[in-house]
Amino acid sequence: LVRTPAKTYFSDDAYAELEDALLTYGQQKLGCSAITPIWLSCYIDGCYQGLHADNPHGPWAFVLSLTDDRGEAKLSFAGGETLILKPSVLEYWRTFDPAKGAEEGTLLDRVAPRFNQLTVFDPRLPHGVSRVHGTHDPSKGRLVLHGWFADPRPFFEGALSEATVQDTLNECLETIGQDLQAMPPAVGMLAVRLHVTPQGSVESVDWLSDTLVPRPGAPVLALDGACVEPPEDARALILELIVEHIAKLSFPQADGATQITIPFVFE
Repeated sequence: LVRTPAKTYFSDDAYAELEDALLTYGQQKLGCSAITPIWLSCYIDGCYQGLHADNPHGPWAFVLSLTDDRGEAKLSFAGGETLILKPSVLEYWRTFDPAKGAEEGTLLDRVAPRFNQLTVFDPRLPHGVSRVHGTHDPSKGRLVLHGWFADPRPFFEGALSEATVQDTLNECLETIGQDLQAMPPAVGMLAVRLHVTPQGSVESVDWLSDTLVPRPGAPVLALDGACVEPPEDARALILELIVEHIAKLSFPQADGATQITIPFVFE
């Protein structure tokens, strides 16, 4: 495995364009405002990466493949897939079915390297790279850019400025935070986008990204103290609470529509 900071490999203009494209994607699709420094990695025959988890770097990991398989180009190697452990494996006994066996395909997701393909996933899930078999030529190996989307924060687009909506939004978020204290504990991140009409009402809510899971080992209880089973019901309680509050928001009238992206981080 050969690895180097991507910034030292590409020209300043090319790297700036790449970074800007990834930042735009992270903002519009994930609710993240930053990315970690991007790495460039090349895998040739015998190279692989064992399963591991990258918890502290950012809420979303990415792999952007530069491996050339376009047109008549054919891969000069086998393997090199991004491996991601299926979430069901982490709750193996809760979903265990004694009537069914388990093969690798039911335990791992495999993402083949394809040119210009962006793979985004929860870095808390154990992941790795399958062993490459074939070429010893770095120019024909598994070539990828990778890093993490980081720093979730609100974004504002449209007629209303951040300063105009900040007080109303902060009051709502504070109320949500207080009510979440009575909810089943969870970890992860989710991001939503509000579509605000010129009249100031919330027309619709889009769910952008979601890695929320009930906190492992914690009792999963509803507000009345009853057990919530399965844990997906605990997620539903949290999501319903958030939608209930943000759907009622009312902002000042403006000359046009506004989109507000709000990330929620649970630790």
